[in-house]
Amino acid sequence: MEIEYYGANCFRIKTKEANVVIDDNIAALGGKVVAKGDEVLVYTSNSLSNEKAVAASRLVLSSAGEYEVGDISVTGIQTRGHMDEEGVQTATVYQFMYKGTTVTVLGHIHPDVSDDVAEIAGGTDVLIVPVGGNGYTLDPVGATKTIKNIEPDVVIPSQYDIPGMNYEVSASPLEDFVKTSGLQQAVPSDSYKVDKPNAELAGSTHLVILNKK
Repeated sequence: MEIEYYGANCFRIKTKEANVVIDDNIAALGGKVVAKGDEVLVYTSNSLSNEKAVAASRLVLSSAGEYEVGDISVTGIQTRGHMDEEGVQTATVYQFMYKGTTVTVLGHIHPDVSDDVAEIAGGTDVLIVPVGGNGYTLDPVGATKTIKNIEPDVVIPSQYDIPGMNYEVSASPLEDFVKTSGLQQAVPSDSYKVDKPNAELAGSTHLVILNKK
């Protein structure tokens, strides 16, 4: 399973039989539509959907449930969004499982993580978490707290200030999260391959920074 980053909270997850694009709203932020006709589009919030991206994809997932996408098993959990009032749940956390490896995408969730989300995400191999703050999403402190509760092997941050992305709400720089989290950072790469078992990651959480495609 391989992960690529396109800015904001947009990622592509690839396996031999499936291509999944997450939160493809890049066209609305100054970029181009990422999804292609043979790919599955997943949204962690309906507010992130983009008509052009939806039209370009073959299948769209935007709600809680259990799904099979090629050789990937997908589980979605409905939860409170970052700007939701108490009792409102407009966000969906997704976990993707492939050959015993798991990637969990939190999206713009509220910092008070629900028990359901903590249970499904706990100990995930890779956790994708927004860190840009400024009222729109988790800030570096909230993201760090969430990471400690979930204890993933690898953290991939998203939704931080990055050239080419014109966010509706400005995002803090990645360096703020790096300093706050104290996580060990590897050299930025163009993609990340999720392999298991990986003895090098055992017992600690590593920070992976992906270059924007």
